[in-house]
Amino acid sequence: MARAFWLHYHGVQLFNGWFSKGEPDLADAAKVILTVAVWTLKPRGMLVANKRNWRCEQAATLVFCAAVLAAAAAHGQTYTTVVNNGPSSNRVDMVFVGDGYQASEIDGTYAGHVSATLNRYFNTGLNPYPRYANFFNAHRVNVISNQSGADDPVNGIFVDTALDATYNTGGTDRCLYFNTTKANTAVNTALSGSGIDVDIRLGSVNSSKYGGCGGSWAVWSAQNGSALDIAVHEVGHSFGNLADEYWYSGTTWTGGEPGEVNSTSNPALGKWDRWLGYVDPDSSIGAIGYFEGARYNEFGLYRPSNNSMMRNLGRPFDAISRERFIQKIYAEVDPLDSWLSTTGTFLHDDVLWVDTVDPAVIGVEWFLNGSSLGLLGESLDLGTLGLSASQSYTVEAVAYDLILDHSNTGDSLDWFRLANTSSLRHSLTWTVGAGSSVPEPGTGFLTSVVLVSLLAKRRRREPGQG
Repeated sequence: MARAFWLHYHGVQLFNGWFSKGEPDLADAAKVILTVAVWTLKPRGMLVANKRNWRCEQAATLVFCAAVLAAAAAHGQTYTTVVNNGPSSNRVDMVFVGDGYQASEIDGTYAGHVSATLNRYFNTGLNPYPRYANFFNAHRVNVISNQSGADDPVNGIFVDTALDATYNTGGTDRCLYFNTTKANTAVNTALSGSGIDVDIRLGSVNSSKYGGCGGSWAVWSAQNGSALDIAVHEVGHSFGNLADEYWYSGTTWTGGEPGEVNSTSNPALGKWDRWLGYVDPDSSIGAIGYFEGARYNEFGLYRPSNNSMMRNLGRPFDAISRERFIQKIYAEVDPLDSWLSTTGTFLHDDVLWVDTVDPAVIGVEWFLNGSSLGLLGESLDLGTLGLSASQSYTVEAVAYDLILDHSNTGDSLDWFRLANTSSLRHSLTWTVGAGSSVPEPGTGFLTSVVLVSLLAKRRRREPGQG
């Protein structure tokens, strides 16, 4: 398995060749370093050392840069951003890592598996994901294995892969998982310095035998015919913290109340009573209730619906799971990406604005002195309001997910019934002053009493807040 490699210095090609094996040995490293060593007496300048997407610039010496490059080549990890909808600080960043893919399979097979998975999430009506597509970024970390596939101990199959993917994890044959320490190291190495904050970790294994498991990583066999739904189901565990809703015959729960939102030991607790009797008009889930059998136990635990994605593949998510995903999305994403600063006093003909993550999802209602002006979009031209120059005003913008207008209606966007909706909203208030004049260049706005935004500074919410 050869690997392309080249070095340039001041526009001069120093080396252009191939490592002879998947991982460079000492001879390979020596060849590179010796090739550039003669240039160390030259004036320092720009060195570009490219191994897939890797660059080394302004190195103190060429030897140092070559050594850094050799280390990067030895790890073989790079990343590719495949979906970029906005800043990582205000998006759910999905990061894929693959195991059991040889170098020749990275740009074809592996990239295809990632693309197909994203398509399943965002383009096939798997609610709530399509509605929130612009709330997500996706990145593919490219990890090279010496052999394709995964270990299958039950059938005596063992292969050499970078992350040690194996079936029969924990003694369950279909539980396909990998070494999460190695996976996390690969991701951290590839994303170092990128500013990407990993929110969903997805593991694609180049194997055809049915299998997958969910933990800190959602892992699945990408060559299997059910691969896409396995990926969706496992993310239900790793991102949504949802319980499985299937059971094994004859088992009885003897523990306390489960922590997952979609499992309860006692219907009288009313864990999802807000959805009781709800029938999703766009799916075949049926009425929400309390159905015995969940979390691997036939008796003593209850699930919200008869048959959802958390029980069987090929099914929709029910209302409780869907609501949970929305809650988790807004734990990472503020409805607004940016806005006009609320500091200072504004003129009667200024234009106030906010920038929503997705105007098709986030509505902006504007208020003048507490009275609604309606859903007017992302900007408000104060000059159109006929404001008196001798009076002061407060103008408020409330950005919120439009599904909140449908709560408890039973219609196609009745997706959120939790009492706390604060994470789905963002309010800002500006002061419009009497007798204001345009400030001189460089002086900024005239200061005045400012009604501070409910969220004065952009910030990331920690999971579970709100």
